[in-house]
Amino acid sequence: MDPSLEADVRAVRGLLGLDPVAREFQVVYGSVAANDKQIAILSRSILEILVDLSSFIAVPEAHVAERRVTPTAEAEVGPSGPFRPLIGIASSPERPADAFLAVPYRGHWFWIDDRDMPSKRLFSFLFFIFTLVETEGKEGAPILTIPVQ
Repeated sequence: MDPSLEADVRAVRGLLGLDPVAREFQVVYGSVAANDKQIAILSRSILEILVDLSSFIAVPEAHVAERRVTPTAEAEVGPSGPFRPLIGIASSPERPADAFLAVPYRGHWFWIDDRDMPSKRLFSFLFFIFTLVETEGKEGAPILTIPVQ
């Protein structure tokens, strides 16, 4: 290991309570690791992720005035200026001309611009995740017939 990194690695292992000589660690879901060879991560649920992403949708002022939604969140600011939201969803009363995806709702259109590659990638990823967790139709359980004599 690069000697300049050794002190940093020791410090991180100490902060996380990890074995100072272990070469591998198990990542587990939870707030507390069971031993010094585990790193516990308490991640957000899909609902929490969607709520966070939705806070940056450009909501119509009319909907805010009617108390249907909260105002669009202000962009977070870092040392080099405002951060770009993870997904850009615009709105207007008119149907957008060049949208990757557009949905009408309560007299307004909400859309992702077709030139916004980061938003298109994130939306496509979320759509893919939802297809993975989607359950089959509501068919009943298989019926097993056992002959008796």
